[in-house]
Amino acid sequence: MKNHYITLGIERNAQQQQIKEAYHRLALKWHPDKNTNCRAQAITQFQEINEAYNTLSQSESKRKYDSKLERHDHSQKLKYFLEQIEERSEEFTYLNKDDQDILNRFINRINNKSKRIRKY
Repeated sequence: MKNHYITLGIERNAQQQQIKEAYHRLALKWHPDKNTNCRAQAITQFQEINEAYNTLSQSESKRKYDSKLERHDHSQKLKYFLEQIEERSEEFTYLNKDDQDILNRFINRINNKSKRIRKY
């Protein structure tokens, strides 16, 4: 998922004026007419900048985007957490059978919650 805040080089708590200023600065820098030597890259960048601005400049679309970004960030954190557990699963061989079962049930619960989060 593209992060429009990174595209515009602003913080998530940026005000509308900051969003507008960042857009204008980058739009001037990456306008395809000003970048004739790397026109294909300029067109791509310009489109991404416009998409970011169109999303973040309207309060309703910004609210929806922030919510979606929050869920994506949460999903990424869960994914990283599960990867860390799986990498270290061999280190848990010293656990008795009951403790291993508890750990496996925990991992399965996290996996199921992660799948539910990704659906939204």
